[in-house]
Amino acid sequence: MLALLLLFLRDHLACVTVRTGAFPTHVITVPSTRSRAGAHPLADLVGDRLRLPWITSTVNPSYGPEDHDFHADWFTPFMPASRAPVHALILEDTWTTGARTQSLAHALKVAGATTVAAVALGRHVDPNYAPARQLLNAIASPVFDTTRCAAED
Repeated sequence: MLALLLLFLRDHLACVTVRTGAFPTHVITVPSTRSRAGAHPLADLVGDRLRLPWITSTVNPSYGPEDHDFHADWFTPFMPASRAPVHALILEDTWTTGARTQSLAHALKVAGATTVAAVALGRHVDPNYAPARQLLNAIASPVFDTTRCAAED
């Protein structure tokens, strides 16, 4: 997973920067909603390799791990004390519906982030989930290609 992230950032961070208008200044993972103690495994895996400071966040326990809807109050990020603009890069280890990532992106913007970009490293597709059918049809024939930039599609 780390290799995939580093390849993506090497090949496509410029695309993300063009789309957001700024190079990321901070990084954050989508917090686990399963009440896991300690740092997120993806944060442990990445460590300081990106040479960006980490933003942490708490989780609203009102929403369980099986929730797949956007909630504006799902996460509370702890923003840096500096008044410098925050350009957050969200790292997500798995993407099912996007609800958690969208909820975190919203919370970051409300908390003062100037820009927010997200990188999903894994995708879980439930073939029985109706909205996923379009995705499954779209990826049926192309071969996985790390040089293909999602920011340009």
